[in-house]
Amino acid sequence: MFSVVKNILLLVLLLGASGCVHSQNDSIKEIEAREGNLNDSWIFGQLSTYEYLSASIGLAHAKSVIHFRKHKALLTRYPKWVPSLHPRTDTKLRERVLEAYGKGRLNDIEYESLMKQLTVLLEQWGAQRRTLMKERFNLRYPR
Repeated sequence: MFSVVKNILLLVLLLGASGCVHSQNDSIKEIEAREGNLNDSWIFGQLSTYEYLSASIGLAHAKSVIHFRKHKALLTRYPKWVPSLHPRTDTKLRERVLEAYGKGRLNDIEYESLMKQLTVLLEQWGAQRRTLMKERFNLRYPR
């Protein structure tokens, strides 16, 4: 009786642990797949430039949250700061928005809306960075 219960508990723990790891990988893969589908839809003219850029910013936000969660321990405890593990996601998107606005693919209202979304994305990155700096300070690592 005890060995049956022990085996069931072990099975539940293994399935739960593998499910957690699997879901994290799926979420990054899902976001990357959505980015690919989004890019294809925009290229084939199924989406306007505004819709494409707005959705890209939303996906960058989700991807940033997942990457931060994934690399937080490494970034906090690594003795030297590694900016490539926590890059700013808004810079390339900001360039795309400016390029589209310069070419006339976005009107003023759409441009302002996208710039506000990018500001929120930058603020999120800044909050993550501050969290890392506080934790690194507590561990007496250089900022």
